[in-house]
Amino acid sequence: MELDRIDMLLKKYDAAETSLEEEKELQDYFDSEAVDARHRPYKIMFSFSAFNRKETSGEILQLKPEKRKTKLRPQSWMYAAAMIALIFSIFFFQNKDSELNSENMGQLSQEEITYRKTKQTLQMISNLMNEGKQDLKYLKEFSNPTEKIINNK
Repeated sequence: MELDRIDMLLKKYDAAETSLEEEKELQDYFDSEAVDARHRPYKIMFSFSAFNRKETSGEILQLKPEKRKTKLRPQSWMYAAAMIALIFSIFFFQNKDSELNSENMGQLSQEEITYRKTKQTLQMISNLMNEGKQDLKYLKEFSNPTEKIINNK
């Protein structure tokens, strides 16, 4: 009965489902001399963990709390200066050509006029190409009877 319980505890231990009391029971079993032959591979593992529990350090470590410095590093000032320079450059060097004032209100720029003319020209070419495509259907209808006449001769 005892070996069956140990087998069950070992299965739970392998699945990481044991409680601390069950692990203590396994540790006591493997510390004793009455370990069954089929459990001997586990004895090495449990004896190693028992050895590690007994291991201690002779020194007492004194940890000193580290004081936090409140000084700002020079790099943080450089980051702030770079951000301010970026904001000012965006504000002062923005594109002045696109501003609307009373002088050019309602007038189109040369680029806008060129864009609209190009768009209109391409639309006309597209319409002409589509009309030409429809005319090809009639041409195909005309060529079918012609091919029949040529093939019958």
